[in-house]
Amino acid sequence: MRAVYLGAVAPLAILAAPAWAGDAVVFADAPEWVVPADFDAAVEEDEEIVLFDRQLRLEDGVVRRFTDIAYAVRNSEILSQLGTLQFGWLPDKGDLAVHRIEIVRDGKVIDLLADGIGHEVIRRETELERRTVNGALTALFKIPGLKVGDILRFSSTTTNRDQALAGAMQATEGLTPKPTRLGYGRLRMSWPQDSGVSYAMLGQAPEPSVSDAKGYRTVELILPIEKLEEMPEDAPARFKVPPALMAGSFATWGDVAAVMAPHYAVENTIEPGSTLAKEVDRIRAATPDPLERAALALRTVQDEINYLLNGMDGGNYLPQSPMETWALGYGDCKAKSVLLLAILHKLDIEAEAMLVNSKNGDAVQQWKPLPGAFDHVVVRATIDGTEYWLDGTSAGSRLATIREVPNFGYALPLRASGADLVKLEQRWPGYADRTMRVTYDLSRGVDLPAVYDLDVETRGVLAARMEAQASATDPKEVLGHAQKFTDDLFDGFVYEASYSYDPESGIGHLRAKGVLSEAFALDRDIATHKIYTATTNWSFDPDRARAAWRDIPYRVTGPMTSVEEATYRLPDDGKGATISGSGDLAERMVAGTRFERSLTFDDGVVRVTDSASYIPGEIAAADIPATKAAMRAMNSADPEIRISAPRRVWELSDKEVAQRVKGLIAPANNLVDLWPDEGNFLMLRSALKTLGRDYPGALVDIDKAIALEGSAAAYTGRADILTRMGRFDDAVAATRTAFELTGDLSDATAYAHALALDGRAEEGLELLDSIDVSGEDRSTVAQIFAEIAGTTDRSDEGWAMLAEALSERPGDDALLNSQCWFVGTWNYHLDDGAELCDRAVKAASYSAAALDSRALVFHRLGREEEALADLDAALKKEPAQAASRYLRGIIRLGRGESEGRTDILEALRLAPDIAARYERYGISPAR
Repeated sequence: MRAVYLGAVAPLAILAAPAWAGDAVVFADAPEWVVPADFDAAVEEDEEIVLFDRQLRLEDGVVRRFTDIAYAVRNSEILSQLGTLQFGWLPDKGDLAVHRIEIVRDGKVIDLLADGIGHEVIRRETELERRTVNGALTALFKIPGLKVGDILRFSSTTTNRDQALAGAMQATEGLTPKPTRLGYGRLRMSWPQDSGVSYAMLGQAPEPSVSDAKGYRTVELILPIEKLEEMPEDAPARFKVPPALMAGSFATWGDVAAVMAPHYAVENTIEPGSTLAKEVDRIRAATPDPLERAALALRTVQDEINYLLNGMDGGNYLPQSPMETWALGYGDCKAKSVLLLAILHKLDIEAEAMLVNSKNGDAVQQWKPLPGAFDHVVVRATIDGTEYWLDGTSAGSRLATIREVPNFGYALPLRASGADLVKLEQRWPGYADRTMRVTYDLSRGVDLPAVYDLDVETRGVLAARMEAQASATDPKEVLGHAQKFTDDLFDGFVYEASYSYDPESGIGHLRAKGVLSEAFALDRDIATHKIYTATTNWSFDPDRARAAWRDIPYRVTGPMTSVEEATYRLPDDGKGATISGSGDLAERMVAGTRFERSLTFDDGVVRVTDSASYIPGEIAAADIPATKAAMRAMNSADPEIRISAPRRVWELSDKEVAQRVKGLIAPANNLVDLWPDEGNFLMLRSALKTLGRDYPGALVDIDKAIALEGSAAAYTGRADILTRMGRFDDAVAATRTAFELTGDLSDATAYAHALALDGRAEEGLELLDSIDVSGEDRSTVAQIFAEIAGTTDRSDEGWAMLAEALSERPGDDALLNSQCWFVGTWNYHLDDGAELCDRAVKAASYSAAALDSRALVFHRLGREEEALADLDAALKKEPAQAASRYLRGIIRLGRGESEGRTDILEALRLAPDIAARYERYGISPAR
């Protein structure tokens, strides 16, 4: 059974508070201060969550937390989830008392505690994957006899005393909003009126009801609260902090700082003559420069002390001593910070511990003063008047990167005299977090894949992430990491990669080689390559259209600096190439980001060097429209490589194509060698060989892939290769298998086409007859039927199917084009063909396909000039349209023009089966 976790541990890990009890469950009545809920009224509401009642009492340094929950068991899934109840607590900080476990069936109560229900107490560290040990215990109760239709009700109380707070108390409880539905929900906190405890609301929390009675103040809210106002994702954290009720005995942030400060006192905590003292001496001897010493100390703490949050034995707020942390070789943020503080103080460097919120630092300013506002501890060192924020739990920090200010928003200095929140003042980094150097070899041409050579240099945390990858020895693992990294940068695949990490400099490198699947976008006779670098293709489009959002600023994240150096080697030494947009970009600030770019174009090589850098900040709502305009203006000038009338792949001889593709086969070989049992890489190599017109070699690879996996995609690829080789009968078998594997309409039509090309059009029509389709699919089948019916005695039927489809979709350009093509290919109703084709061309907005169909009809009618005009227009739109090129070659040869032979040769390079297809239509070049 799946267990339901209903532990009463405070929702923020840092809130757990120590008390002294035992590791046994206490069974007792609910505390006398608990106000019972009206359970019968809650049941009447008929909700799945019948009851959720949470009440807290803050008194005498102890936070007591009572929870009463009831679920209606409405189906077998809920029954399975409720089969085992789990109650969690921290035995070194308090105890667990279970008050009730009951089944309510048909209005009658079955008291499982009175019936002697058993339980098991286990210690289970559920946070080990996050390197957290908290010593929590869990009491498991298996619920006997629970049925669908029952209500399961259970209640418990946990106590928490935090010895680190010197008798002070704190509690923060989130508020459940609609649309969650509850039969009855309540959150209630109370404390002695003279205890100094006060409360505050967080986020979009409503004002509670407050009452004073019998010397206690009570704050209460009914749950769920109203639905929260949605906030934009790019808003600062203070606008998105979840609603909560906070209470505690701290009046000011100074109180919090003063209570916590003693735990971070480090004077005389390093024993003379110890190995830790020797480490301090080593750092002191290494350099007289205080900043260099601070960097070395930080490196020691980051590199030599593993991270492990030990929350056992009151450890949530109490750090280990420096000597203990050094001896153990591990510690959490508190332990690492105390160790770093001790080392820095020994080195006579001014430094103090600082509480921060690592996830929602901007929201801390909205919190009531409580230690629970924070989840992390760092060290602030002051050297020559400059503040340095040192995080012992981070990684890869070195002298070059130590100036970087983390995105923590606000921090609280821990001083015995007290302190107020301080805002972290950002500054621009002195070094790039990532420098990417990449050479793109686009010289093979605009139709063929390109290769790239990449070197990514990283510092700081980014470099530290590469350290683990640098230790990998399995080339498959290395390639996998590199592929994942480059997926956000390139469309294609990595075939060679290596990682390295230099611990002295803290610099990591990824060096990789890969293939870009598509280097150029093609439109008519223009090829374009968008330049993607650090300064290009940025977006800034915050949505502030809602009235409630119009005063919400935009959050700039960071800090992050990227530098890119890109080199592009162009086809044909840059012939016909120009650069559109703005190559150079003087240093410019847009949307909180600094941009700078320089570009040169010489001897067929484009070189771009640029950088983008941003640090945490905000853009006022009033400035967002102007910032959007500035970003659009900058983006409109993004550079782009444009090549006019480039040489296309069909203009290349077989030898030239083979030579150009050869450099692409080698990368595929590497992947096939690494993964010999992976069919996808064989299919990749087969596709590359097909590009190089090595059809026999491509067939060998696709057959190997089929032997391994036999996917429909592999059989479809095999059919394409066989068709190019003129082996139409074998292509039929491959398409048949693909169709049998998928049953898809697309595979069925490919099978029918293959049958027709093999001279078995009747079988293709029979196949289409067997397909039961409707709607748009029926229209598709009609077009395919007509396409292959002309050589059979069912041509009239094909025409009728097109007409019927058009009656359901009047003016459909694809169907009109199919009619035009039917007239041209099969000489059907030719006298009406020109008028019909005019309609098709206009409906299709003069598409290349429609123009090609009309050209065929004009050719049948002997109107060759008009046919050539249409074919020329079609090839301007779609230069790779083999049918247009082939028919133009036939017409030119018929007119005695030698250019016709070039057209036919290039058409055959594009589609080797084009001649066989046109022979079916009764059209062949003049001999």
